[in-house]
Amino acid sequence: AVAVLFLLAATLLSACSSAGSADGLRDRVADADTADCTLGGQTVAGLRDTFGRLSEQLDGLGPAATRGDIGDVKSRVNQGMWLSDQISTTINPVVDRMGSPLIGSAYRDVATAGAQLHNSLSDFAAVLDNGSQAQSVADSVTAALTSLNGSMDRMRRTCPAVFAEPKGPRYGPPLSDPARR
Repeated sequence: AVAVLFLLAATLLSACSSAGSADGLRDRVADADTADCTLGGQTVAGLRDTFGRLSEQLDGLGPAATRGDIGDVKSRVNQGMWLSDQISTTINPVVDRMGSPLIGSAYRDVATAGAQLHNSLSDFAAVLDNGSQAQSVADSVTAALTSLNGSMDRMRRTCPAVFAEPKGPRYGPPLSDPARR
């Protein structure tokens, strides 16, 4: 009876320790995921100015083209190429250090979309230089921007703690709006 009780206790302890190690593994994976999200979030935060300047350059393409200012269009395209290249060259090395395939793929998609935008803008610059029809290349730039926006959304959803949305709805102007005084 003592031997049976001893075996039963040993079995229970064994079951508890294996369940504990599964919990430990889950905790380590969750910690690694959190670390990957944090690392990626810091990298993206470091690119905030790059994303802002990229947006500024690309938003100005239409007005420059409408004015017929080819020099401004070329300048904006070249700046856009440089800035979009910064996205992929900055994010890719960080993703290489990530342990989570899911989180790594979300950030890698952003880097890939940045490279795709760079390539589309490079094609657009070539069209501008040789004077051929630009519509299909402009459509390619639009598709690349859509891909970049989609990948950024996926990245935010993959790491919601890092890219938290403001809580609650926002109505009206901000409280510190000087127009309300």
